[in-house]
Amino acid sequence: MLQAFKNLQWKLVVIFSLLILISVQLIGVTFLNSLQKFYSDDFINSLRSQANLLSSPMTQVLEENKSLTETKKETDKFLKQLLYLNTKNGTTTTVEIEILDDQGYVLSSSTENSKNIGKKNLRAQNATGKLDSTFIRRDRATGKDYQIYIKQLENTNQQRIGTIYIEASLDPIYAKIRRIGELLFRSSSVTLVATAILIILLSRTITTPLKEITQQATAMAAGDFNQQVAVKSDDEIGRLARAFNYLAAHLRRALSQNEEEREKLETVLANMSDGVLATDHKGNIIVKNSWVEKMIGSEIKLGDRLKDVLPMEDNIVFPLDHVHEEYIELHPNDPNSFMMIKATFTPIKRGEKELVGLIAVLSDVTEEEKLDRQRKDFVANVSHELRTPLTTIKSYLEALKDGAIHQPDIASHFLNVADTEAERMARLISDLLQLSRLDARESYFDKQPITIEHLLQPVYERFSMTCKQKDIALRLHIDDGLPMVVVDRDKMDQVLDNIVSNAVKYTPASGSITIKAIQSDSNMVQISIADTGLGIPKQDISRLFERFYRVDKARSRTLGGTGLGLSIAQEIVHSHNGEIWIESEYEQGTTVFFTLPTRSEANGTDQ
Repeated sequence: MLQAFKNLQWKLVVIFSLLILISVQLIGVTFLNSLQKFYSDDFINSLRSQANLLSSPMTQVLEENKSLTETKKETDKFLKQLLYLNTKNGTTTTVEIEILDDQGYVLSSSTENSKNIGKKNLRAQNATGKLDSTFIRRDRATGKDYQIYIKQLENTNQQRIGTIYIEASLDPIYAKIRRIGELLFRSSSVTLVATAILIILLSRTITTPLKEITQQATAMAAGDFNQQVAVKSDDEIGRLARAFNYLAAHLRRALSQNEEEREKLETVLANMSDGVLATDHKGNIIVKNSWVEKMIGSEIKLGDRLKDVLPMEDNIVFPLDHVHEEYIELHPNDPNSFMMIKATFTPIKRGEKELVGLIAVLSDVTEEEKLDRQRKDFVANVSHELRTPLTTIKSYLEALKDGAIHQPDIASHFLNVADTEAERMARLISDLLQLSRLDARESYFDKQPITIEHLLQPVYERFSMTCKQKDIALRLHIDDGLPMVVVDRDKMDQVLDNIVSNAVKYTPASGSITIKAIQSDSNMVQISIADTGLGIPKQDISRLFERFYRVDKARSRTLGGTGLGLSIAQEIVHSHNGEIWIESEYEQGTTVFFTLPTRSEANGTDQ
């Protein structure tokens, strides 16, 4: 019951019903009071009229100073005439009229066998001094009300000579008022019921659309924006329903657009090559993408602190109010997994001033860092490689200037050393120029089809004598039926000579070198040069193709070479659309592999 009265419909019904009930009660009370006053005034006027009819004859009778018997006889006569007139006109007969003398004693009464005749009327005596007066008397025995009207009779000298006392029951008036009140109550009840029904119907026209709008709003709060509210009128409720439907459609479009934007953002974040982190104003992570976890190498949970995720040298003070850049080195003690990250922190602002967080974009600049380090190492190595022969040449020339030139044997030796160092510098500069042309794609390649035998057999023959002198077994193995390859013969000879010469340098006596060619797949021929030399430690294999990199620098300089051979070989093989790699075990030997495209594959590439 209480729950029902919480509804707007029943609230409206109760409120309007109470308002109407109060209004009807006020109107009824006012009407009944006015009606009672009207009947009372009319009744008093009626009594006054009767008193006025008796006034003149009674005054005349009392002025004649007749005997008591005759006076009573005359007064009874006039009272009977008045009662006759009242009965003839249909006037109520519940009126009792008494004629009093100047002393207040009852001379005559309209009531037959009245017990008051000859007695003093105290009520009339209390009204002495007024020409006429009215009041209501309640009978204690019966509880009934009586209207009293008293009129004083005066002679020509304005001396009171008698009194007309009229007493009439108010029951007929009360009965009329009760009947009218009952009629008013019944009509008010009918009106109230009819009005309540109309209010219920009217409130339904208001609350039914509101209930439907409430249900749709609840469905919208749950995420359903597809239903519409029925518009049944053109009033405020109808306009509210149309506005609600417009709001639902607008929200549906806005949410659809937001969902599309969110999917686009998620797609962009998922496919970015950079890591992205977003934090709130306290530095707690609220957005991330998968790439940042790959960079860092650990899982990131939403809510983690930024300073706990990124090993920054300088902690960021939140909220950040300016763009900040920082380079973060991950795994600095592990050269194999070394990574350099450039972190750009940009504040997020709401409006123009309020700072609500930041976005961190993490870019992998490892390659740039490695290239920068290689550049620095390259400059240092070139300076060192050039300074060493120059120092040697300068010292021997100074010795010759100081007089060694006059000693033929010593002078000849010094000149040979200077010539050797000059040739070493020339080879270094030549290799540097070749690498520069290869890097700039300015080197010309005259690619022609050639058989594997014509490519490898001359190399085998060139190094056979050297290997025999060092007691190294040199072998050549070529699979049958290998297709022709398309290469620049001179540059491939340079690659093969470089690799085989390295194998000869680092293979001890009684060792072996094997040159082998096989079909790696339908489009590639794989060539390998395997030796049983010293081998290479695993930590150095990944850096063998770096320029000027040497595993054993002291021994490499003793054996000669510029440290650029493998770098040049790599560039040449890549220019032929092939791959080159090295497999080695320390003190077990080394194998260098590279692939070359066959004639059919080369026809589809730019030569």
